[in-house]
Amino acid sequence: MNAAARAPVDRTSLSWQRTEAHSTLVALFAAITAVRLGEPAVAIAAGALILAAVIVAASTPRVHRSTAERRDPWSLMVRTAAVVVLSAVVAAVLLVAVQLDA
Repeated sequence: MNAAARAPVDRTSLSWQRTEAHSTLVALFAAITAVRLGEPAVAIAAGALILAAVIVAASTPRVHRSTAERRDPWSLMVRTAAVVVLSAVVAAVLLVAVQLDA
């Protein structure tokens, strides 16, 4: 299969990776907000979750699905879902901590 025919598949793979990167940035901003709001425990927990999200996102391979047996997007979706869930946990913990202090 030539590069032009494979390009849409590669772009789909890259879009999953971009989603992981964006979700990690959301968690990073939540951690920075926790520091600014004086929630050090939340900031430390957020830092650990961000580190886990970065490891998952950075270890996601770029998929070249040139053959039928290599076209399974399941691993990309699971990794992306894991990063999104970790980012949501960071935001939820920050929200709960702020509400408990209020």
